[in-house]
Amino acid sequence: MIVREFNASGIANCKSFLAECRIHPQMPFPWDLLEDDSLTKRISAELTVEPTHFGPRREAADYLTTLLAPLPEDEIAQNAGLWTWLSLFFFNEVCPYRAGQRTVRNDYSYVFEPKHSRHFYRHLLFIAWYAARLAKPHDRLFMTAPVSSLDQVTDRVMSRLFLTRIPCIFEALDRLYWDEGRGKARAGIVDQKVVKPGDLRHRLPIRVRQLERTYDLFSLTGDQLVELLGVEFQQGDNASAKV
Repeated sequence: MIVREFNASGIANCKSFLAECRIHPQMPFPWDLLEDDSLTKRISAELTVEPTHFGPRREAADYLTTLLAPLPEDEIAQNAGLWTWLSLFFFNEVCPYRAGQRTVRNDYSYVFEPKHSRHFYRHLLFIAWYAARLAKPHDRLFMTAPVSSLDQVTDRVMSRLFLTRIPCIFEALDRLYWDEGRGKARAGIVDQKVVKPGDLRHRLPIRVRQLERTYDLFSLTGDQLVELLGVEFQQGDNASAKV
């Protein structure tokens, strides 16, 4: 199928489908919306997309990076109609059937809102492309979750724009929080209620805010940032957490 993008009416129809699907989880998928000329238009480049199964987010990131490569990155990053269309095309991946039913998440998981600072990174397909682009080559913390969910590590990092703007932050995060033994993020680093020394949810944002008062964090290497963060972070550096 040729890739298209929804117009405003198409996005409204997508939201209506999501609302109806919450009430009737077994309802059939509305394939006709994807090629309706009153709801969609072709994008600037002619791209062809095929039904594809994604396991971990890495697979979606690789596929989308290749698919969208002919388009300017600015156009990709701001195109609500394109990402919403792609979500509907890959709806079985981002909202899979389980036991014959779907569990439909909030609209922003499927309807892209590029100008909403609390929603844009929660779009399940966009975040795969975005994290791979933003964090590469230190993106593996964000690539192990299923494409149908937003894990807490990705949510906590991408929700804090002041962190993601620091050039060395992803190198430092990979060094601090990747567990080689687990093949994914260290355990306990995003606990909602318990504050742990050197954790990602609570201590890292606070410590970075403290450091930016004194240091130019934009000029640091990953190693330099890890050193400045202090002993509580270095104790977890390259450690393997046990669960």
